[in-house]
Amino acid sequence: MDKETISQLASQMETKEDLLTLLNRIKQDELAERGLSDRYFPFTMKQINYFCNPNNIFHRYQQFEIKKKSGGFRQIAAPRNRSFKAILTYVNVILKSVYTPSLCAMGFTEGRSVVSNAEKHRGQNYVFNTDLKDFFPSIEQPRVWKRLQLEPFNFPMKVVNVLAGLCSMKETREMEDGTKKDFYVLPQGAPTSPIITNMVCDNLDRRLAGLAKHFGLNYSRYADDITFSSMHSVYAKDGEFRKELKRIITGQGFRINEDKTRLQKLGSRQEVTGIVVSDKLNVQRKYVRDIRNILYIWEKYGYSVAFTKFFPKYKAEKGHIKKGTPDLVNILDGKLMYLKMVKGDDDSVFIRLYDKFQRLAVQMKEPKKINKYNITYVETTKVLDFEKNNSTEVIIVNEESKNRYAYFVLGGQKLPVSVNKYIKEEDNGKKDKLYISNCRGADGKQFWLLHYNKRTVFPPQEVNIDELNNDLDSLLNT
Repeated sequence: MDKETISQLASQMETKEDLLTLLNRIKQDELAERGLSDRYFPFTMKQINYFCNPNNIFHRYQQFEIKKKSGGFRQIAAPRNRSFKAILTYVNVILKSVYTPSLCAMGFTEGRSVVSNAEKHRGQNYVFNTDLKDFFPSIEQPRVWKRLQLEPFNFPMKVVNVLAGLCSMKETREMEDGTKKDFYVLPQGAPTSPIITNMVCDNLDRRLAGLAKHFGLNYSRYADDITFSSMHSVYAKDGEFRKELKRIITGQGFRINEDKTRLQKLGSRQEVTGIVVSDKLNVQRKYVRDIRNILYIWEKYGYSVAFTKFFPKYKAEKGHIKKGTPDLVNILDGKLMYLKMVKGDDDSVFIRLYDKFQRLAVQMKEPKKINKYNITYVETTKVLDFEKNNSTEVIIVNEESKNRYAYFVLGGQKLPVSVNKYIKEEDNGKKDKLYISNCRGADGKQFWLLHYNKRTVFPPQEVNIDELNNDLDSLLNT
């Protein structure tokens, strides 16, 4: 169904049964478009009744912390149950079909991004940033409940009660006097939370846009990140602008994060949502340097070495968010597409890096050997060389259940290795006869394979470990 149809059907909802019917129609239509009609199982009223009660903690949300770039940790609450996540996903479709965020909201909005957010503040003498503290959990269920009754939703109470309950979670907080109190708040990590923050912040955006107009400033908001910019300065700490800004934000039920409030002047590095704003938009130098370094190692020493040098850093920075083994090719492609989005597809730096990446990726896809299972051997290395190059050890394990596998530790994490059926646990002492290959399966996913080199796959890449370490030291200090 298109947005207009969903919006029209949403406007006709009167009961939670109507909401359930619409959710199932959207789900059925979406699966049919993907050719997965045989996987359609309708949501039930029993599920709606259970999940719309935030007091039903079990099966709703799992909580974990992620490390912030600025230090400290952010609490994330993601749906624990697949059915619950699916319900929220389709509720989000309904909300997006009915509601369009204000022109000041740059985050979680189709057609807008960190780039369009930064563009509003390009080439200014002064860029003023501030942040809303505890943004998602500061939005409580009553605010969601009230917002859904207003334009453009105008949902009846029976529908509002279910939606507000589905989109909120129970959070127990310890108060200053030592007592504990339950709050029902917006979970950071639910599919519906981003658009709801924009809905709730409509009045905030309207008032801050009015403040910006009064002082002759540019204004935008990306989630909890608020930015003003101008050619003139009105940002004195005790000045009228700062006082009025605090009054508006506090009056809308939010708090300014003073630790993230900063004024960036022309001549220093001015950033908006991680993008450097000057005469033209740019990424930080480190972003380009990291891509260039990975491509250099890949070109000179091979994909496997590039992966093993990249992996520990990646897990340290992203391991709390991304699970499993990353695909370096996909990550590099994503980084380069972001670089293109910021700098443009005619930028010489992007063109040079992307050309090198494509050349290396094409070379890797050229099969060195494909076996009957459609497994492509990308690179093969002697196990002893692999262990030496990566300061690790490949361990073969043979459990009582006859489940044989191997692994090696990289960046503090065990990486699994598939094992050829002819290899035994006692081969731990015969590694001079073993090889490890970086492979891709028929589905394109990468994995490691331990095997005898009974057939020549292709000559393993020779790596001078001293030269590699010198190159790494040089690249880190660039």
